[in-house]
Amino acid sequence: MPEQLHLVKVPLRPDRLAVVARRRNIPLRDLDEGYLCHCVLRELWQERAPAPFVIRSSGRLLDVWGYSPATAVELVEHARAFGDPSLLAVIGELDAVVSKVMPRFEPGRRIGFLLRASPVVRLATATNGHRAGAEIDAFLARCFAAGKETMVSREEVYRDWLTTRLNDESKTGVTAEHVRVAAFSRERFVRRTQGDERKASRVERPDVRFEGTLVVVDSDRLNAWLAHGVGRHRAFGFGAVILVPPGTTHRA
Repeated sequence: MPEQLHLVKVPLRPDRLAVVARRRNIPLRDLDEGYLCHCVLRELWQERAPAPFVIRSSGRLLDVWGYSPATAVELVEHARAFGDPSLLAVIGELDAVVSKVMPRFEPGRRIGFLLRASPVVRLATATNGHRAGAEIDAFLARCFAAGKETMVSREEVYRDWLTTRLNDESKTGVTAEHVRVAAFSRERFVRRTQGDERKASRVERPDVRFEGTLVVVDSDRLNAWLAHGVGRHRAFGFGAVILVPPGTTHRA
């Protein structure tokens, strides 16, 4: 039987995230909540850390919602036994870490979804000053391919980018009934280089909020897909598909 998947909520204190940044010599101008949440979760729970995840503001806390093979009880027990006290201080209350087992949905069931994703693609050939293999906004890639004289709809490009991925039902266990772009922005994110002398660098990528409706084909594949996520930067606050009742929209 497939391993159970759990949706976990971890409350984090933004002021304590700033302390984590200072300890890692990340300048305040380079603060990236997604990266810092990733640091805390991975250092506390390693491969069982909730991922992919999405961040939601909740009063003075940041609620991190993500997927893990472990229950909240198991995560809390591990944190209490082995966690760095400075990282434990980032969590609002350990007892506030909660989880639920993801259910099995019958084939044909309609379910809603919310998703924050970064729709990027890699260029097959060097184009418009970008090298072959460069990762760029899917909208820009479509514009380059269409040429300067052709109008391109950003929303349509992003919908196509996600719908193509959703409809690979051998991987996702679902098909897309409806996909909508709820919001879009371009954001700069902090990423750290690898090696002994790690440095912070900034990358700019599209930040898109999607919502819509899916039809379940296979529940086991669906849960495996939820654990994997969609697109790039899944470890840093992108790519977590949150299942909701059909018709649910992103909060303003």
